[in-house]
Amino acid sequence: MSYIALYRKWRPLTFDEVVEQEHVISTLKNSVISKRISHAYLFCGTRGTGKTTVARIFSRAINCLEPVNGNPCNKCEVCRDILSGSSVDVIEIDAASNNSVDNVREIRDEVIYAPSLSRYKVYIIDEVHMLSSGAFNALLKTLEEPPAHVVFFLATTEPHKLPATILSRCQRFDFKRINVNSIMSHIEKIAEANGTVLEKKAAKLIAVMADGALRDAISILDQCLGTGKSEITYSDVQNITGIVDNAFTSDMVDAIISRDVGKISQLVGNLVMEGKNVLSFLSELIVYYRNLLICKFTENPENILEVSDEILERIKSQAAKLSQDIIIVSIKELSQLEPLLKWSNQPRILLEVALIGVSRHESALHSSDMSERITILEERIKNIEKNGINAVSAVNEINQAAYERPKNEDETNKSNKASINKSAENIHQKLDEETVGKGISENKTKDDSGSANAKSKLPEEEYKKGEIENKWNDVLDFLRKSGRMVVYSNLIDTKVVENNEELLSIVFGDGRSISKMIISKPENLEIIEKAIEDLLGRKVRLKCIDEEDLKDTATETPRQDDLEDEFVKKAIDIAKELNTTANFIDE
Repeated sequence: MSYIALYRKWRPLTFDEVVEQEHVISTLKNSVISKRISHAYLFCGTRGTGKTTVARIFSRAINCLEPVNGNPCNKCEVCRDILSGSSVDVIEIDAASNNSVDNVREIRDEVIYAPSLSRYKVYIIDEVHMLSSGAFNALLKTLEEPPAHVVFFLATTEPHKLPATILSRCQRFDFKRINVNSIMSHIEKIAEANGTVLEKKAAKLIAVMADGALRDAISILDQCLGTGKSEITYSDVQNITGIVDNAFTSDMVDAIISRDVGKISQLVGNLVMEGKNVLSFLSELIVYYRNLLICKFTENPENILEVSDEILERIKSQAAKLSQDIIIVSIKELSQLEPLLKWSNQPRILLEVALIGVSRHESALHSSDMSERITILEERIKNIEKNGINAVSAVNEINQAAYERPKNEDETNKSNKASINKSAENIHQKLDEETVGKGISENKTKDDSGSANAKSKLPEEEYKKGEIENKWNDVLDFLRKSGRMVVYSNLIDTKVVENNEELLSIVFGDGRSISKMIISKPENLEIIEKAIEDLLGRKVRLKCIDEEDLKDTATETPRQDDLEDEFVKKAIDIAKELNTTANFIDE
């Protein structure tokens, strides 16, 4: 006899053998015992959770001549015929390959005939969401009012694709992903029955890889047993499946945090040369960053994370060096890479570029020592007060100091993130009161009073070109007062160009690539767009450009008079900031 795959050999034959899914099993057993059999059942859930298996058990249980406590006996003639697949009363249909109207019409024509030996004629339609719209319509009436001797079982991994008219005619049961411990216990029992010792760590690795699908776990075990070894270790599972261990992933994260490009390239090279699956490693890396995020937010991550104590300590140490924003941005960018790797001919290059890019984010937004950053800010303030430098340049300098990478990366202050935002707010307020001077403060007060009425008036007015350009400083001040310090700080010394009524370009000068990268994030652009709408009553879309791209972005060339007026206005503002006067002679 040919070899039978383990997942087929160990397929449950009774309700009691099904792993977990008690909420489904108990209801179905009671239905058999009380003989309350519905005409249609819908089984939903991810792959490998037992949908088709339970449908087969139920089909035998309702037809069994001598059921035992709701379970089929699997010994009577009807049960044996169904188990062998020779019964004409239980029909299994794969909707993925039989999804046309004609296939469903055949079912509709056959249901009128009574079963030959069984009590019920059963139709098990797997992957039912694959049926065409016409096939669903053809099935609809039959499913609603079938003959009393017919029972339908519909199984699907994507119930949202089923029409509401089908869903409303079925009793729905949702199968849950199977717990890691339950999968471990089951595959250890299977390994023991096959004369093989399965190491505890190896069993856990298989269970985690299965992602709640017992069939996947049994298939991986079957592959491991094919080596012929009497004992399957953790390393054996890694080598056979082509995945990397958490220690390797942890080394990669260390290299990313330290921005060691050489180490990143070396580790990626090792990954490829050892024949590991690049896509699987990327998935593991995303899960690792998720573990970092959990350590950032929970006091007892060991209750959630399924990793060794050694790796858990490394994760905690790494999480302390990263901000939650960095971790979230990294997860998003790595997740966007996943579909690209599937079809790429150069997965190694794509992975290297992505990891180096993530490491660059570390330098731009690294969660540095709070006390050190506050000290840097205070030193900049003293320098401003002593030398009386231009206020806009000063704030820009403070912004760069506040978000630059600390010299000592190993020391991490555990102060609340709110402290740095509060200190930045105090510093900007101090700039308003002491450095910029009374004149500018009064001008801001006037602008604020005008801005307060803008929201109620501007929506009723027609679009005016240059309106937001002229009030860009009001927008920045609005963001600062709203507590959006990160966004505000990175918008200092920028300007906007109105391409048209709906599109604006934020222009960044030389050396502002970091600020441009931060502001270009969708969540930050959304904050600015909302601020413009709240303050000026205008709904706009934003994009970020460099100053050198300004010529290509502008829709019209400004007149010379406009440029001269803007120059004079800026000169007067600078003079006011320095508490002096400016005279201009037009020659």
